[in-house]
Amino acid sequence: MTYTQDRYSTQVGFGPDVRELIADALVPGEPALVVRVGTYVVDPPFFGNGDIGRVAVCGAVNDLAATGADPRHLALGIVLEAGLPLDLVHRLTASVRDAAAEARVTVAAVDTQVVRAGEADRVYVTATAFGEREGPELGPDRVRPGDRVVVTAPLGNHAAHLVSLRDGLGYEHHVPSDCAPLAGLLRTVRADLHHARPVANGGLAEVLRRTAAARGLTLRVDEAALPVRYEARVALATRGLAPLDAACAGCLCLFVPPERTDPVLAALRAHPRGRHATVIGEVTADPTGDVEFLTPAGPHPGTPSAGPLPERLL
Repeated sequence: MTYTQDRYSTQVGFGPDVRELIADALVPGEPALVVRVGTYVVDPPFFGNGDIGRVAVCGAVNDLAATGADPRHLALGIVLEAGLPLDLVHRLTASVRDAAAEARVTVAAVDTQVVRAGEADRVYVTATAFGEREGPELGPDRVRPGDRVVVTAPLGNHAAHLVSLRDGLGYEHHVPSDCAPLAGLLRTVRADLHHARPVANGGLAEVLRRTAAARGLTLRVDEAALPVRYEARVALATRGLAPLDAACAGCLCLFVPPERTDPVLAALRAHPRGRHATVIGEVTADPTGDVEFLTPAGPHPGTPSAGPLPERLL
């Protein structure tokens, strides 16, 4: 269609407005196709209350939903290491099926490859999500001074769960992974948001830094307001990790106009995935393009360190 319109515009002299008119007439109201793809490697790939299949489905769905689109379909590429027990293969497929059903998306295509033993850590997954967006994209260019920064769930649970399993710390039973599809939660407040991002690899600090740099504004965050479970904080601290840098799999960072903050919080907290939604900071007009953290020692730029271990560990 694009080729034909360009050809006629060259031969007959139609301008760009006429081409757009024709396109609008042929496909009136067609929603924009949105595609997001991610490759997922998890250590360990099978963990207490989930696995790499659930992580891949939720990660792709959440990444697409955060643009303001509605996820519809998934395509998966799965790399299996030779010798992987069949019971784990069955667990993986069941987990993908259940996570897709929870996210209300259809798995439209799957490709599987097997590599020799030792060439993969049991299983890797690439997930591509397809969706439709009718409204504006929830991009960082929409962020404004005065916007409140909201997180929808406690930070660091996913990372703390995996760290505890890998290192035998014993906290994994107290801190389950928070991996979950969040398109439904986001849909309840989408119309009131300026920007949304999943808190994934790199943690909340990465989301904040990228948003501040993209807008050239300063994000002021109150470290004391960050929702972190005690067990997660302890597990991360034993490895020198700060909750701000810890990966999450079921948390969103939202930028909300100040006049819509109370309704958004009420809607989030009424949803099972948003019960712990919290305002952690705000956007200021200072043109630093950085994040300023308010700590007991006073404000400072950059990400606070993990700090000393909690007293009960000393």
